[in-house]
Amino acid sequence: MSRSFRSQALQLSPIKEIELAASRVAGVISMAQGIPSFDTPETIKRAVAERMAEGLTAKYSLPLGLRALRERVAVSLADQGMHYDPDSEIIITAGAIEAISATLLALTRPGDEIILPTPSYASYQQVIRLAGCKPVFVPLDEERNFDLDVEAIRKKITPATRAIFYCNPNNPTGTIYSKAQSLAMMELARRHDLFIITDEVYKDFCFTPEPYFTPAMVEGFRERVIRVFSFSKAFAMTGWRVGYLHTGEAVAKEILKVHDSLVTCAPVVSQYAALAALELGDSAVAEFKAAFRRRRDLTLSRLDALSHVFDYQKPNAAYFVFPRVKDTVPLAHDSRALAFDLLHKAGVALVPGVAFGPTGEQHLRFSFGREDREIEEAFHRVEGYFSKAARRAGSRSGGGSGAATGEPVFLAEAPYAPPRRNRLLRRLAVGYLNLAARVFLAHRGPQVIAIAGDQGKTVLKRAITDLLSTAFRARANPRSYNTEIGLPLGVLGMEINPRSVWSIGLTLALAGWRALAGRERLEVLVVELGTRSPGDMARLLATVRPTWAVVTNFSYGGENQPPPAHLLDEVRTLGRVVAPERMLISQDDPLLRLYAKETPGTAIPLALGRMVPLGKAQPGQPAPGWTLQGERALYRMGGDLAGDSAFYAMQGAVALGERLGMAPEDIQAFLTRQTGATEPGAPSTRAKKPAEKKIVKKTGKTTRKK
Repeated sequence: MSRSFRSQALQLSPIKEIELAASRVAGVISMAQGIPSFDTPETIKRAVAERMAEGLTAKYSLPLGLRALRERVAVSLADQGMHYDPDSEIIITAGAIEAISATLLALTRPGDEIILPTPSYASYQQVIRLAGCKPVFVPLDEERNFDLDVEAIRKKITPATRAIFYCNPNNPTGTIYSKAQSLAMMELARRHDLFIITDEVYKDFCFTPEPYFTPAMVEGFRERVIRVFSFSKAFAMTGWRVGYLHTGEAVAKEILKVHDSLVTCAPVVSQYAALAALELGDSAVAEFKAAFRRRRDLTLSRLDALSHVFDYQKPNAAYFVFPRVKDTVPLAHDSRALAFDLLHKAGVALVPGVAFGPTGEQHLRFSFGREDREIEEAFHRVEGYFSKAARRAGSRSGGGSGAATGEPVFLAEAPYAPPRRNRLLRRLAVGYLNLAARVFLAHRGPQVIAIAGDQGKTVLKRAITDLLSTAFRARANPRSYNTEIGLPLGVLGMEINPRSVWSIGLTLALAGWRALAGRERLEVLVVELGTRSPGDMARLLATVRPTWAVVTNFSYGGENQPPPAHLLDEVRTLGRVVAPERMLISQDDPLLRLYAKETPGTAIPLALGRMVPLGKAQPGQPAPGWTLQGERALYRMGGDLAGDSAFYAMQGAVALGERLGMAPEDIQAFLTRQTGATEPGAPSTRAKKPAEKKIVKKTGKTTRKK
């Protein structure tokens, strides 16, 4: 008998798929599922036990939920600047997903389109399809730490669009969407009469000092915003399955009908747990937040040691990081295959980026909700996997811990090398792109700042670009493009899908147009230069001639292992193009100290010791802040610096900003924003060192410094 099931339109969450597979691997360490390592606080469990002893948990509540809980939720919302009626605008739900399911089933019709900024939590896609709707994926802006791209959202709105649906803070990226972009998105929703569905289950784990913003705070959006919260993450209550939503009365009335049909009411025992959490759980939330922040910093420090494999954006919330796998890594463009290979050869469970939508491909999600020792061991195994010794051992045994370490792998593009018959075409395409890039640079004439080294190169690039963009028309090459194809594409501000013939053809056509007829006005271009193999630097310098260079530490694969012999030659090649005083290098790297000795006049501004803590951090609290002595001023910054790469990034940005003539006050304002300083602070100036003679500002005017 032939049957058709609604579930045929659905897929098991890839997060659950990897967890199921991990359950069959002995000794696995999971950094996949987003479950906090903590138990539900004892105060909550004791309060629930008392309610059970009183016989209060065995019967249904009203579909809206316990009145006492709804009133306590209303008080909590009011404390955050949101005022909702507990009798008509708040519904207690069986977790966040039930709240989202009831909302979509109540407010949409089959065939409606739901805009889903991605990467975004994997289950959203399935819930949208369960409601008979179509998810419309809109990429988040990865170069701005995965912020909302309002213009991209606008282009996806059609007459069939019913809602914009997203999580904030974002899972998997740990992004807190900026207030400016959120307000712009809200204006789109108002103009096109759309609902905004926002899942804010990680709102209690924000690591920046800026006030948290949600569209539900805007009174005029009461009937347009459905805001969802779960107790699962904030109070370590994933198994209790309880949350709530709040919205305007008319909308809540429609959602309540579906909620009642789905679950009658949230589990009453869990509702009492939620009430106790709101009344007694604040200290536990603060403890969890401090632990997650510490674990984030640990995770980023371990990712820094894998900078030849991953690029990452610093997560400002939640307990996930979503690094991009570099193009040169085997299986980089097949995150599912890479995740399963890591599972079986290294014994580490990670979620493939493709689970979070099409723009999640080429990423992996790491959860740092685990204990510190588990995070350390997981990265020990991941480092082993990306070494030659571990890969050889894994291929022979088909499993094992993968904890072996060996010499580092400067990974090549072998898995994606073209067939022999296409190599001539590839060489022609590469030559054409390099010619277009050189024409573009000659035509626009920007100053080129090259970033080299391994540790924190991408973090450094973004910090420099963000600072210089406040004074110059500046741009960086996207992501980590530093290969023979990636660099000219980055210069031209373009990307390419190597698996799509259509994309390749269109990119080649547009490259010529951008080089000759494009109207981009550019004063500063920041690029990355790779040094994986002998001769890489010379090949890349055939495309760009840097004005400045910033070289951070190299990854050797271990403290006791010597650097690959070719690295010093690669730095020397760069030094033949860039003047010594414009070569800003790390003094923490033995190889770069050797280069500085043989090259008099080389500037060495990057060193961990140049960042001085403002005071001793209290137990469980972040560092109170740091000071940095620049060449023209003493700068103050907050304590939100995660990983050594963040320290190098701030120093490199300050050094370049000063040498390009930026005012210390402007540099200080940037540092305040970037590092989470609670007080703006002001730079303490000292005798100024002569800046560059010729400084081109955004106004287009040329000024001269004495």
